[in-house]
Amino acid sequence: MPAIELANQTIHYREQGSGDVLLLFPDHMHASGAYAGEIDHFSGSFRVLCSDRPGTGGSTREVEYLDEYDVDLWGFWADLACHLLLDLGIEACHVMGAGGGALAALHLAGKQAAQHQLEVRSVVADSFLPEFDGRTLHRALDVRDHYCLRREKALAEEHGPDWRQVVAADTTVLRRLADRGGYALPTHVLKGITCPVLLTGHLADPLSPRVAHAYARASDSIPCCRILLAEGPGHPHLEHPLMWSNPELFRAVADRFLKQAAT
Repeated sequence: MPAIELANQTIHYREQGSGDVLLLFPDHMHASGAYAGEIDHFSGSFRVLCSDRPGTGGSTREVEYLDEYDVDLWGFWADLACHLLLDLGIEACHVMGAGGGALAALHLAGKQAAQHQLEVRSVVADSFLPEFDGRTLHRALDVRDHYCLRREKALAEEHGPDWRQVVAADTTVLRRLADRGGYALPTHVLKGITCPVLLTGHLADPLSPRVAHAYARASDSIPCCRILLAEGPGHPHLEHPLMWSNPELFRAVADRFLKQAAT
């Protein structure tokens, strides 16, 4: 994997394919290695970029500017991605993410891209909630151990032998956020998005309760927004996100949306 120095941190990233750039944001506790299937698929039409955030995957474990994590977590992810794009000489891209990666994608499209004079041509945001109260977020974190047990081998492949410390550090950040009452994606960020947006998910996702209501509210603020909500996950055991629980459906819809956005 290639690497680049950003803000005194070594960032590893995956790059595959050619054409318009598709920037893929990993979700919490994951790194680019978790998205090999998505990278392989979408690199058939795009130049796909997916980086390991500081503290994850192959990137440096020393995370700088932790105070900014507490102030604007996903905005910080988006800002770091902007610097990656600029250092690689990229001025425009499509953006995709699931969970926390979806929040970072929306932040980038609605705020950080304009600050760095970058063009976002479309956003695919999968399986997330624009608002999460502290109690609900704590409950989601309470069941993380069950998820990690099911994906222990995959997490070790993504991060290495210290994967438990990587997950624990991510959980600590989110616990602090929950202790402060949770979060709400700022309305001005959503209203600042000028490109087409596709929101995807499924109605039985335990990590996205009342997702239909949440997406409907978010779409009221996003100027050009489409929504796909499947009835269920499409997988007997994997429930989150849709891009993993029902990859055939997600990729078919995302392909069609991205093709239209690229023309």
